[in-house]
Amino acid sequence: MRTKIARPLAALVLAAATVAAVHSPAFADTTTTLSFSAHQDDDLLFMNPDIASDVEAGYNVWVTYLTAGEIPCESHDPCGMDYADSRVQGERAAYAETAGVPNSWTYEEMWFGGHPVAVNHLDGTNVHLVFTYIHAAAGPEDNCGDLFRMLHDDSYEARPIDYRPAYTKDSFVGMLRSIIDYVQPDYLRTQSTLGHRERRGDGVADNVDHVAGAILAADADVDGAGNTWIRRDEYQGYVITDYPDNVGGYWRDRKQQIWNAYKPFDYQISPWSWDNVMGKQYRPEGRIFWPGIPWVPPGDFNAC
Repeated sequence: MRTKIARPLAALVLAAATVAAVHSPAFADTTTTLSFSAHQDDDLLFMNPDIASDVEAGYNVWVTYLTAGEIPCESHDPCGMDYADSRVQGERAAYAETAGVPNSWTYEEMWFGGHPVAVNHLDGTNVHLVFTYIHAAAGPEDNCGDLFRMLHDDSYEARPIDYRPAYTKDSFVGMLRSIIDYVQPDYLRTQSTLGHRERRGDGVADNVDHVAGAILAADADVDGAGNTWIRRDEYQGYVITDYPDNVGGYWRDRKQQIWNAYKPFDYQISPWSWDNVMGKQYRPEGRIFWPGIPWVPPGDFNAC
């Protein structure tokens, strides 16, 4: 799937001076989790209620958004940075709802792998949101997006829409690895690296950004031998709309409440969009990569 830091914060995102990293990544006795989400809403739709449970438990919760989640201006309005910025506002509202605190955030520009990255910290909590602003795939103008292009062309330079320095595949994976190094998570979450094979009954496979982002994050989570470094769990995407509900009671209600907090900020969805996944979350046991398990990217993810 594919959000506004409030307007003053958007200006900071575009033109902020470097700020020293003053937020400790974790407390030694507190569980820390790091989730990689392609767009601003994939975490809410496909990784909840697991992330929400982390927040309620008081864990150190980091979520990194691998694209800007924007849409092209040729065929949409709002679009570009305005739309991406609005969706960031939605994520902030959603996590304030999750944590049960006022929607008050501190912005910080942090450096990972030599790249400046926009980070939002939810005041009074252990919740941190990282925004890369990489150009997202969105048809009909661009069905591929920069994650797919980096994945398939080592020389391609992806230029974030917030005008921060460009990435190649190696430097983007290096930046993600630096986030992992800094956060020191107990485990990671990504979307499905096999989403291109996971088709709904109507033939629709997962979003190209979901798959490409998951593969790039998995590439960052390996040791020198190519084996998984930190446990990584994969979460399925569009295909779960065909699956039976497996989340009920309190957590279904909380997932809906959190999603409802996001909705008003995303002008491309209706008031009932994606309500059909509020009772679902699928993390296949066979897609949990424990430390030491070899990581081999799928060889058939070749088309967008």
